Amino acid sequence: MKRLMLIALGLTVLVPAIAWAQPKRVPLARVGETVIDRATFLQRYENAVWIGKERSGVSIVPKHAFLLALIAEELLAQEGERRGLDQERPVRPILEEIERMLVLDALYRTEVQEPIRLTEAEIDSVARLRLAPVTFAYLTIGDSARAWHLQRRVRQAPDPIAAFDSLQQVLGQAGQLRTARWGELYEPLETFLYAGATPGQVGPPVSVDSLYYLVQLRDRATPALITPETWQQARYEAGRILQERRERARFTDFMRRFGAGKTAQVNDTLFYRLADAIRTRLTLRQAQQERQNRPRYPVALLESDWEALRLELTDALDAPLIEAPTFTRALGYVLDRLAFRGFELRSERQAVPHRLRALLWEIIAEEFLLEEGYARGLDRRLDVQQDLTMWRKAYLARGMRKVLVDSLRQVWRGQLWLVNLCRATLSTREAATRLQQHWAQTSGSCEADGTPVDTTGYRLAPTLGPVGALAVSAVPGAVLGPLAESCLPESVPCWRVYRLLDRRRPDDPEAAFQEAAREEVNAYIARLAEQRGVTIDLEALEATRVTPLNMVLVRLLGFGHRLLAVPTVYPLIEWFDRMDKRRLYAPL
Repeated sequence: MKRLMLIALGLTVLVPAIAWAQPKRVPLARVGETVIDRATFLQRYENAVWIGKERSGVSIVPKHAFLLALIAEELLAQEGERRGLDQERPVRPILEEIERMLVLDALYRTEVQEPIRLTEAEIDSVARLRLAPVTFAYLTIGDSARAWHLQRRVRQAPDPIAAFDSLQQVLGQAGQLRTARWGELYEPLETFLYAGATPGQVGPPVSVDSLYYLVQLRDRATPALITPETWQQARYEAGRILQERRERARFTDFMRRFGAGKTAQVNDTLFYRLADAIRTRLTLRQAQQERQNRPRYPVALLESDWEALRLELTDALDAPLIEAPTFTRALGYVLDRLAFRGFELRSERQAVPHRLRALLWEIIAEEFLLEEGYARGLDRRLDVQQDLTMWRKAYLARGMRKVLVDSLRQVWRGQLWLVNLCRATLSTREAATRLQQHWAQTSGSCEADGTPVDTTGYRLAPTLGPVGALAVSAVPGAVLGPLAESCLPESVPCWRVYRLLDRRRPDDPEAAFQEAAREEVNAYIARLAEQRGVTIDLEALEATRVTPLNMVLVRLLGFGHRLLAVPTVYPLIEWFDRMDKRRLYAPL
């Protein structure tokens, strides 16, 4: 069973009392040979954060937009796979780390979670305890012998409650009372308070964090009335706490057995070279934080720092940093794993070598566990493969989008001008040539003797195609064209003549670039959709009932890892506006 943690973004979550039964394998869209069925759509839609998701399932618009985003992801992922992005940085290390997390989770479920079977009687018994909170007085004592001595004094006193209160006064701990329910206490204390203790009885000293606790039961409440809702909530909480405790016990036992006889070594020379390089990068980060009037701590390495470390240590990336009897891990591999974990110092009391060594021992422990998981073939489990496929598509799509944006940044270098043009649209080249000659002879004129003329408004030159490329090097007033183009609404051939009215730099070049790049990416997705063939079954989509949660769902994986329940979807939906809709909708 996958464990999910909900981090609330809203104040209330309404869970429907009745779950609708609807076929899950109904296809909603086809992208080439790939089918996006209802099960896939619901998994992504209901578990993802998506601004504008409806809560009733009545409106078609948000569902339609989300499906368009999934189609865009599929198209970009297919193109990214064709280009081999999953074999290149930075996509490959991320996918490898996600695979490791999923294999570790499968091992955890196999060894720790799945063998646990809670009976209804166990859950009911603990639920009754949850509904009976206890009130107790307590003392904290620093010495074991003294704690036992005081416990005997209270037990032998004619009035144990008065004796305990007196001790609290003497020790400066007067009034230390607490009310708690089963599951909220340290288990040895809980065992005493709930296992037949009577009011006034004091338990044996219990060691917690180098202190010794003496507790005395004062009262155990018994609810007069338990509603069905209260009982169900208590049973749910009891089952969760029992499961967690059984898992913790099995995990401790598994790690004790599994770790027996396992040894590994770290290459000290390479270790200290890496530590020095990390320290240098952190020092640079601290200097940057000081220039920004931010405190020196906490300080962490950013993505660019990890790439700088790889560059600095290029000659040693293939050298073994970790050596064990059954495996060797090179510095480059360990750097990728550290980058995914992150490296942060919270205060000046933390030293880089100590923090680095602690992270390396965590990685070494995981490498032994991964070795076991792969030996059992857990990476080939169906659920692991399904999850990995979902994340692989998401990161291929993100990687492909980054490739497109980076290439545009390179191609558009020096061309980020806002240009304003007037343009005349004509049906023949001859007419366009005559108008071009006329405009060339009349300075600043945009008149065309009955020919329709409009203006583009200020647009980024790279988004205007060939005329934009001409406009970046032209002077205001220049005549551009004639150029053959496709004119709306029927995309018929036409000829256009332009005059450059003005040219200026954008106020925020990066924001202007991102806006223009978004348009180009959407146009690219639209071209992919035309090439690969996309069809949507609108009736099946409209019949799909959804129950979105306005929350972030985080999947808690085994061995302390966590992952979003599903990847977020980039809202790439504007490609749809560039499509010919006549062939897009069809029953599938």
